Amino acid sequence: MAYIDRFKFHYQKDFTDQIPYEGREFEAALYQKDGAIAFITLNRPEKRNAIDDNVFLDLMAGLHAAREDDEVRVVVIRGAGLSFSSGHDLSGPSGQETPPVPPTANPTVRDYLNVERRRCGKYEDLLHFPKPTIAQVHGACIGAGEFIHASCDFTIAADDAIFGASGFGRYTGGVQDWPLWPVGSERFRAGKLTLEITGQEAAELGLVNRSVPLDDLDDEVRRWADRLAVLPADSLLLAREWLNGTLDVTGIGVAWRSHYAGHLAIQWIRFQPDEVNFYKARRDRGLRGYFATRAVQATAGAE
Repeated sequence: MAYIDRFKFHYQKDFTDQIPYEGREFEAALYQKDGAIAFITLNRPEKRNAIDDNVFLDLMAGLHAAREDDEVRVVVIRGAGLSFSSGHDLSGPSGQETPPVPPTANPTVRDYLNVERRRCGKYEDLLHFPKPTIAQVHGACIGAGEFIHASCDFTIAADDAIFGASGFGRYTGGVQDWPLWPVGSERFRAGKLTLEITGQEAAELGLVNRSVPLDDLDDEVRRWADRLAVLPADSLLLAREWLNGTLDVTGIGVAWRSHYAGHLAIQWIRFQPDEVNFYKARRDRGLRGYFATRAVQATAGAE
């Protein structure tokens, strides 16, 4: 037994292992267990569950707790309040690792790449989590919210959930582009390049597993979780390892590396007048005004 315990401890040292959960007061993301199902609830409803360092720390701690608890067979990730997640918290204090690094920080390429690898590595931990994961999506699912849902094994969405933001479209990067492989290029492009899509449209394109009316969402997610919880845990683990290995063979690792490089390139480019220069716009007009302007421009362009 001592040998097995030692092997288990050293098997995979990832971010979830580094965040303690015992005695933790979960606040930015809540951890609850109901039988064989663990629920991690993003808990910043006043910010539409915008992702900052505190949310990620609690999310990683919750995954750590679920991973070490042999009674837990399935993990459900959901959001409190009106939305699943509005994406990275772009209005938070500087110095946080989770939101994109602003150009004013003036990092070296090496330092910036290290931050990117750590930040994106957290999503990889979720993708490779050893137990089945379900994203329960309602309301807005934007940016980092899409990263989280697409890194889960399954996504059940409300019919009227919104993926993407008006004026920006849908943004998923790296491993979150994996639906390209199972759903095919044309259907994936339809979901990737449109302005925003509903949960029902995402289900029709194959980008989520199912969409249901909002009032039925809790019950539908529970039905999926209960069905997964009674399946042989070892068989599920092996099947998911094979699936992720197949994605690696087809180029998912390259997608991750291009994701890092893309963020680096964005920091040192000269913007054309019609391009989105987020940091300048935030400085000139503020976040709320900027997003409102983009939404109006998108509506006008679609007419």
